[in-house]
Amino acid sequence: MFFVRFIFLFSSLNLLSQTTVEDSFDVPIRIPLYVAGSFGELRPNHFHAGVDFSANYKTGDPIFAPEDGVVTRIKVSSFGYGKALYLKHANGFTTVYGHLSGYEKNIHAYVLKNHYELELFEMELFPLANELPVKKGSVIGYIGNTGGSGGPHLHYEIRNTQTEHILNPITVSLKKKVKDTEQPIINGVFIYPLTNETVIDENTNFFEVALRKNNNSYVSNVLNVSGAVGFGINTHDTQDGSRGKNGIYKLITYVNGSKNFEVVFDEFAFDDSKYLNQYIDYKYYQLTGNRIQKLFVMNDLPLSLIKTIKNKGQLLFNTAGDVNYKIEVYDAHDNKQTIEIPIRYKESAPVNKNATEGKYIDYLKDYVFEEKNVAAEWDARTFFEDVYLNITFKENGIVLHKDEYPVQKNINIKIRVPDDFENKDQTFIGKVDGNKVKFFETWKRETDFRIRTKELGTYELVTDQTKPTITFMNDKPNFTAEDLLVFEIADESSGIGKYAGFLNNKWVLFDYDYKTKKLVHNLSDKKFVLGENVLRLEVTDRVGNNTTFEKIIVVN
Repeated sequence: MFFVRFIFLFSSLNLLSQTTVEDSFDVPIRIPLYVAGSFGELRPNHFHAGVDFSANYKTGDPIFAPEDGVVTRIKVSSFGYGKALYLKHANGFTTVYGHLSGYEKNIHAYVLKNHYELELFEMELFPLANELPVKKGSVIGYIGNTGGSGGPHLHYEIRNTQTEHILNPITVSLKKKVKDTEQPIINGVFIYPLTNETVIDENTNFFEVALRKNNNSYVSNVLNVSGAVGFGINTHDTQDGSRGKNGIYKLITYVNGSKNFEVVFDEFAFDDSKYLNQYIDYKYYQLTGNRIQKLFVMNDLPLSLIKTIKNKGQLLFNTAGDVNYKIEVYDAHDNKQTIEIPIRYKESAPVNKNATEGKYIDYLKDYVFEEKNVAAEWDARTFFEDVYLNITFKENGIVLHKDEYPVQKNINIKIRVPDDFENKDQTFIGKVDGNKVKFFETWKRETDFRIRTKELGTYELVTDQTKPTITFMNDKPNFTAEDLLVFEIADESSGIGKYAGFLNNKWVLFDYDYKTKKLVHNLSDKKFVLGENVLRLEVTDRVGNNTTFEKIIVVN
């Protein structure tokens, strides 16, 4: 009896804990909760670590603490989350707020003080315990568009404080507060031949399966298959009041009613993002910009989002018989779409495939390629599977296939540079695609330049002798203490490396937005003197080319 009571008490406490989180955590914003980006959504090289709430195309709406807590971390960056805030709560969760336009006045004063003490715009701060407490429902900041944001919105995360795993905010605390009655959208289902001997409806290539609507589900014609196959799906979710193409919450496949593969976007570690390009059809994404989520794996895929996997999600057809393959697609509010694909074994004669071009690469081996003054090398398991690479050497460069295979470890590229090579200081190894050049941080030694990359493509020496440009955007005779000093800065080759602004030879804070190329100083920081002030801005690109702007401004 005691054992039964203990189990009942434990279950009750667990249920109470879940109920408490759902009911006690308030919403972070008071405007309508329209999801512009869902948890786990497939992004370039990472799973989206939170929920994006749209802000009706404007910045400045207040953000509220969903529960009592303390500020444990503040990060200000030109990229990523831009101006970000981290709150630790007593219930075991940490909440994160990204792309803010600014902080609540007490937090703002703390941040501004550190900007000037450190003489840095980009910085990371860790306030002391209880140095910046917040109460549930109090304003902590304001919606913005800073960092890598593509438009005004709030990026909102909930993390397990102890494990630092990221949790789905919708399922943790917002399911009742976000309205979603719409089903996920099926954009396409694809079938893959997984061996050279596989034949699908007399086809040996992957293709999109034709679907038709049948009552409340989709169904295909019978597929005739010989050999091993896998499936993939291109799908997204929508929400009431929002037309955004968001990620889905759950995918389940069944083979004759038995669960075969399941992925659930409920919780993951940051380290899981390194497997995203293995999880999707990376080549298809590079070619089309659309992502197919593969419902099978070829080699090991230690992705915690995958909850069930049998036979690697693959199906083998080598004996007579019929199979019913079913895919279920869910959003976080349990709206569902179902796809049924009947498959029949049909013996087929082997089909000769065209030989694959390029050098065969065994993904379990180390490789070194070297010719003339250029070398490329990588360790075993740099690729996720065996690949064929077209590799050609050129003067001071290498064509390392094209970016159609995902890479999980660094590829090392080395170019020997002679002593008499001109403008070494302004030269770097860049990834070149037509007229586009992507800068790579280059380690320069006495006899060679080196980079590390996780992208296939063309790499060569690039020289940048062009100085950055500086344009003063609000040049006028007089300024007031409420005005902004706005510059536009640009560098078309290696990119902006660093900048520093001064008033009367003293450092002043300039916010940098790389998307708009704007540098902004708010005169309300009160670092000016009444009357004439010497304004100076120094901008340096990533290979050391420098431009200085100087002007007398009058502040009344």
